[in-house]
Amino acid sequence: MKRIFSVLCCVLLVTAFAAGACTESSTSEEPTEQEDSDQDSGQDQDPDQNPGQNPDPEPEPEDPLADGKLCILAIGNSFSQDAVEQYLWELFDAAGIEAVIGNMYIGGCPLEKHWSNAQSDAAAYAYRKVVGGTKTESGSMTLSSVLASEPWDIVTLQQASGQSGVYSTYVPYLSNLIGYLQERVDARIWFHQTWAYAQSSTHESFPTYGSDQTTMYEAIVGAVQQAFADNPDLAGVIPAGTAIQNARTSFLGDTFNRDGYHLETTYGRYTAACTWFEALSGESVVGNAYAPATIDAQMSAIAQHAAHAAVEKPYAVTRLVDYQHPQVDEGPVEAAIYVDFGSKTSGTPWNNITATDAAEVALKDAEGRYTQVTLSIDPAFSQTFAGVGDEPEEEIVSGGVSWPRTAWVDSFVVTGTAGAGDSDPATIVISGLTPSQTFDVSVLAARYNGTRTARTTDFQLVGAAQSGGRISQGIRLGSGEGRYPSWEEVPFEEYTLTFEDVAPASDGTLRLTVKGVDVGSTVVEGHLSALCLTPVD
Repeated sequence: MKRIFSVLCCVLLVTAFAAGACTESSTSEEPTEQEDSDQDSGQDQDPDQNPGQNPDPEPEPEDPLADGKLCILAIGNSFSQDAVEQYLWELFDAAGIEAVIGNMYIGGCPLEKHWSNAQSDAAAYAYRKVVGGTKTESGSMTLSSVLASEPWDIVTLQQASGQSGVYSTYVPYLSNLIGYLQERVDARIWFHQTWAYAQSSTHESFPTYGSDQTTMYEAIVGAVQQAFADNPDLAGVIPAGTAIQNARTSFLGDTFNRDGYHLETTYGRYTAACTWFEALSGESVVGNAYAPATIDAQMSAIAQHAAHAAVEKPYAVTRLVDYQHPQVDEGPVEAAIYVDFGSKTSGTPWNNITATDAAEVALKDAEGRYTQVTLSIDPAFSQTFAGVGDEPEEEIVSGGVSWPRTAWVDSFVVTGTAGAGDSDPATIVISGLTPSQTFDVSVLAARYNGTRTARTTDFQLVGAAQSGGRISQGIRLGSGEGRYPSWEEVPFEEYTLTFEDVAPASDGTLRLTVKGVDVGSTVVEGHLSALCLTPVD
């Protein structure tokens, strides 16, 4: 527990002394920044000194755990919220480390705005604080007041997600903030490396990176490396972005975001918290006894190993070779399988498919068991519909299923050209089913604030036999044709199509083909919001 500053002191000492004083470094795989810092630290030997005589090293910084607790303050936005407000305290607690965790929050706040707030001492922040496992929030707080409120051991900075891979947006604000902090707190200043968006993200900043996840990740890595080269007073990097990229190489795939950019609230946020814990404590997170009850043991292992590998190699993706496939329950499906399509993700027991061309996604059942059933999409859907933003905070109950808001509000879309006939199809292939078992298959298609009949989807389900049906998916409230007077008066059963007692093909597959129907409207769009596969007793 007490090793954190013996780890951090390596950044301050010349290489000759670091070997004797430092036992483990969270950034040991990236010596360039540390070596540059050492060269600028003023610890070079006096050339007039006797060759056999070593200078006395500077005294080690005071151990922040000497008073029994570790105080960490993040100056950030919703990405620091994702990383530190949920599970980080519990990880420290499980390791026997008392932690005070603060987050100075402004949604989407970039370094430039943080610097402006520092200059004006603006009371612009929501200050979220976790003490003893309990989170509190104080509004209208200034940076100066919060910096003076605790003996902070570590203060972190980060760039807004959309600008995180554009280094010109860091300058001169990062350097200015570092100087501002050094004048006010006796704390180590770390940098939080954030994550690239999901490949299916519709975030307005994603086109900056060609709407490509790998391009965005590499841009973030390059910007952070440049930040360390230009700011040797930075103590270390918290590589949450690399940890998320590592985790995406597992069988969980590109499912770590709940809306295309913020983290999925269980294993997504846990992965980031694991990275913060290991980077700042110097202790391996692998084997830490804490994991949220909402994730299973395989998810926990993926998160811990992804974080551990990221701290060892902050600027390179590590493929999690031991987690390419889940440990599955063989045999027939024993409980319903729920699947949510789109950029917004649903919690347990839902499987979230965020890639319009998903391949071999392992599916869990409603009891949390990984089944031998997988889902692929080929041909792919055209795009993702993220919703209009003002959908009611309600679930839809239809087809015998309670579809949460996160499931119905968004969807995958296959598009065509109005007047040119139906769209080309997208096809979902569900594999690994027991051919002798039968299922009820329910599909949901909904598009809020759309005219009732403007968009119609054709579904064809092929197993041992073929059946089909159509859904006109628009839901619009108000008066007039194609609208419903209130949410309670929407005929939700019409937005669900259920295929009963369906047997898979002899190869254990079901194929669901989705097309947009040309109904003479100005658009041709087929939507699929969610799916439920229920074994028939």
